[in-house]
Amino acid sequence: MHRDANVIGKNVAKHRYQRGWTQDVLVGKLQLLGCYMTRDILANVETQRSIVTDKQIEFFAEIFGVNEGSLFPQKRHFSGRVVGLELKIVTRRSPSKRRSRSRARTPLATPLKK
Repeated sequence: MHRDANVIGKNVAKHRYQRGWTQDVLVGKLQLLGCYMTRDILANVETQRSIVTDKQIEFFAEIFGVNEGSLFPQKRHFSGRVVGLELKIVTRRSPSKRRSRSRARTPLATPLKK
């Protein structure tokens, strides 16, 4: 799993530490709201070893009393470059030399005459 799939883990841990909560306390609060969470899942979220769903982000924001955007890092983790969209289409023939598709095709083999 790539760490790029979870950019909020460090901020989840930061918000938890600021409130003086253990992982078990946070898990209990999330479970009371209806979020499926275990201490192992939370540990993996905080250490960015697992992805975070959009619903989990909503639950974290609700528990911490913050908006969802504050869970994301201030610095963007990408360069902003467009990647992989520069395509050059190469054909074997130029468009002016293409044969018309409406022309009847010649058979591959002609029957023998007796």
